[in-house]
Amino acid sequence: MHLVNDRPATGPLQLDAPEAVPDYAFDPTDPWTLAFQAGLERAGLSGRRVYEVGVGSGANVLFMLRDCAAALVAGSDLDPRLPVVAHALLTAAAPELADRFRPVHGPVSLLDVHEAVTEAAAADVVVACLPQVPDPYDPMYAQFRTAQLKTAAHAGDRGEDHVAHYYPWAAFDDHPFNSVGMGLIEALLTRLKAVAPRAEVVLNLGCRIGKATLVQVFRSYGYRTEELASRIVRQHAGTDISFFVALEAAMRGTGYEQDVRCEFYADPAGRCRLSARQAKALLDTDPSAPVYHEICVLRGHPQATGDVR
Repeated sequence: MHLVNDRPATGPLQLDAPEAVPDYAFDPTDPWTLAFQAGLERAGLSGRRVYEVGVGSGANVLFMLRDCAAALVAGSDLDPRLPVVAHALLTAAAPELADRFRPVHGPVSLLDVHEAVTEAAAADVVVACLPQVPDPYDPMYAQFRTAQLKTAAHAGDRGEDHVAHYYPWAAFDDHPFNSVGMGLIEALLTRLKAVAPRAEVVLNLGCRIGKATLVQVFRSYGYRTEELASRIVRQHAGTDISFFVALEAAMRGTGYEQDVRCEFYADPAGRCRLSARQAKALLDTDPSAPVYHEICVLRGHPQATGDVR
C-alpha cells in the first residue's frame, strides 16, 4: 500500500529566488523530500516542538512551521553551512516564522554538542533523513566489496552533496544493524533513548533492504512503528548501489536470505521486482535504465520495556 500524498509542497520550491538553495544542499524538489513531507503532514506536529537532524536546505523546517503548524523547530546539520542556509531560506520565504526556528550551528553529526542535546531533549518529535549506504571511499566497505564481489570499489566523483547519500561505515561498526547500512540510524536511536526517551521519531527511509528490516531496527530500540507515507522513486543516479549487491552475495547460503532481501523494481508501480544484482546489471548497461525502489516514512512511538508490538 502506497500512502504518498502528491499534493505539491508549498515551501521553498515556490520561491522567486532559486539561488537561495545552493548546489551543496539536498535538492528540495527531490522525491525523497516530497515523500518525507507527506509523512510529516500526517505526523500530527501542530503545536509540538520538533528537532530535525540534518536540516539541509531548510525545506522541511519551512514545511513543518508553515504547513504543519509546529510550535518550534530546532535543527542541526553535519555541514556547518546548511543551518545558515536554512535560516536564510526561512527568513526569505516566511519572515513571520523565523523566530520559531532555532538553528544549531557548527558541524553536528547527530546529537554530539551540548546545544543539540538540550534542544533534542526538549523536543516532542525528532525527525531525520539519514544516509543508509556506506561511503564508497570507506576502507571497511572497500574490503567488504572486494571480498564479496571480487572487484575493487569504483568510488567515482565525490560530489558536493556526498554526505547526503553516504555515511562512514567503519565509524559505526559497533552497531549490529550497521551490517545492512543502518549504523548511522542506530546511533541516532541510541542517543535519543538517552536524551529524549519520550520523543517520537519520524524517519524517512529507503526500503532497499526490505521494510521488515527497518521495522526490526525500530523494535530493537523500543519503538512501535507506524507507516506515515510510502512512495516508489527512481534510484538516484548519484548513489552507487554496489553495496546492496555485495550484501546479497554475503547473505547467500547463510539461511537468512529471506530475512534481508534487497528490493528494487523495474517499473514505477513496483510490480516487477528486481534483485540488487539485477538492478545493478541494468544500470551498468545503461545508467539511465529505469530502476526504482520504495521509500517510506516510519514513525516510532516510544514504548515501555516489554510493550513493543
